[in-house]
Amino acid sequence: MRAQRLWLLVWLVLGAVLLARAVARPESRGVILDHLEFGRRLWTGADVHGPWRSDPDAPIRPLHAPYPPSFGLLTGPFAAVDALAGTRAARGAWALLQLGCLCWIARVLRERLVAAPPPALPVPPPASLQWHWLWLLTALLSLRFLLRDLHGGGGNLINLALCLGAFAAAERGQGARAGLLLAFSLVTKPTMVWLLPVFALLGHRRAVLATAAAGAALLALTLVLQRFDLAPWQRWFAGSLALATQADAFAVPAHGFPPFEWMNQSLRCALARWLGSVPPDLAARVEWGVWPGLGLSVATVQWLTRAAGAALFARVLWVAWRERREPQAHLPVFAAALVLSLLLSPLSWKAHHVALVPVLFLLVHRAVVERARGTWWLLAAWVVCCQLGGDVTGDDANEWGNSLYVVTAWDVGLLAIAAAMARQSAGAPRRKQSANVA
Repeated sequence: MRAQRLWLLVWLVLGAVLLARAVARPESRGVILDHLEFGRRLWTGADVHGPWRSDPDAPIRPLHAPYPPSFGLLTGPFAAVDALAGTRAARGAWALLQLGCLCWIARVLRERLVAAPPPALPVPPPASLQWHWLWLLTALLSLRFLLRDLHGGGGNLINLALCLGAFAAAERGQGARAGLLLAFSLVTKPTMVWLLPVFALLGHRRAVLATAAAGAALLALTLVLQRFDLAPWQRWFAGSLALATQADAFAVPAHGFPPFEWMNQSLRCALARWLGSVPPDLAARVEWGVWPGLGLSVATVQWLTRAAGAALFARVLWVAWRERREPQAHLPVFAAALVLSLLLSPLSWKAHHVALVPVLFLLVHRAVVERARGTWWLLAAWVVCCQLGGDVTGDDANEWGNSLYVVTAWDVGLLAIAAAMARQSAGAPRRKQSANVA
């Protein structure tokens, strides 16, 4: 009991520090300002993507061009808090939601681990005290991404909590609840759309149908709030399609979408950097220099990028179909699908990588509970390669690391590891059954 109280105190102190860190940020900076304005515009029927500049030093651009108009369904209530109590109160409310989502993510991961544990554990599923250590290690291994999302007011932890909650509900047979959660995630931020075929292959077809129905209702609500003005949706869809099909990853996107940045760690940008030719102005941003790519043509790079993306997508679908009847393999499959979303999204910033929390949790569990010494070395390498951000190494070293696409390479590796863990989780009971038959 004393240890439980001590852990509760630890989590409360850490939560208070993160909350204070978010609220103390200067009121004139942070993506939360964009969120508040976006929500205000949706709920008042204004042009959600109209000209905007939250940072006084930034150029005027379309507000949140990559976000669909329905993103304002999430941010609208916080715009109301801003109007009633001020920006700091809205920052605090948003940060509390993020921290609540982080707690929810931890709870769901523990629930799924206990409900469908790996079959070859040398010890039972983690007790409550051991669980605190598992979650603390997981949080430390994803700290760089958690801090990025929590500091500026990102919505990626919220998105992950919705998707993970949908997965858990679908695993419990609650298709309607799963569909509502996943629909709200997809209409506010469609980066996890790759989860739909994975859910279907895992046998959660009711959840997929419920997602479609709830998504249609949420889109209808958005149209009502926008007074049935289709222009914002048409502009967003045109911009998204143009970005997804753009042959040259270094070219300026249409419709005010974000231009190429080294911190965009998507598979598309990584392959363009290593297979193509980096423009001189982009290379000049890296003080330590940029190693040249292979210099392949834009058309060749585009073809290879599509082939690589299709191969990764097919790999995840194949694993989901193969292990559909093995519940203990579903969590690794879901973790692999989250990593896939990071790789295939045209925009994959560092804060988006909070989606790696489930696969990192599975690795921590293997290292601690299953006592896998090789996994400890893998996690140590992860810390050295991906967790030392600009605050530790300096901005120049950080940008140089971005230009090497180290995080993207780890994404590919973690996807392969999650797929392998799904196969191992499903293979153990098969081997046990074969031994009993023999």
